Amino acid sequence: MEKLQAAKGEAFKPLAEILGQRAAIQKERETVLAEFEERLAALNEPYGKAYTTAEKAGWTAAELAELGVEEPVKRPRGRRPGKAAAAKKTAPKTEAAPEKAAPQTGPPAVPAPAHESTGDAVAAAGFPSA
Repeated sequence: MEKLQAAKGEAFKPLAEILGQRAAIQKERETVLAEFEERLAALNEPYGKAYTTAEKAGWTAAELAELGVEEPVKRPRGRRPGKAAAAKKTAPKTEAAPEKAAPQTGPPAVPAPAHESTGDAVAAAGFPSA
């Protein structure tokens, strides 16, 4: 009986070693992903400002989308709305009967981010590469 237990223990050693390596790699993966998420989040504000600048220069959202440029997650804060915007908010609303949404089958649809490089988008826009 002891020989059987010893054999089982010996057979488990390589598995235990590999499990430890896998756990270390998974922890490292989580750390790296968190760092990448932080780096991407840090770009949200300058990206939003650059997107707004492009729109002010005459680019439309549709044109930018054709180049693989997504709308910013959160638009940069602009000026406070003036009296005209405030008047629109206080205008009486007509209440419509709520429409029933079709039942969802499967997971919610989430748009996948574009993975074109900046160089591809610039070339697609017809600008010469640097």
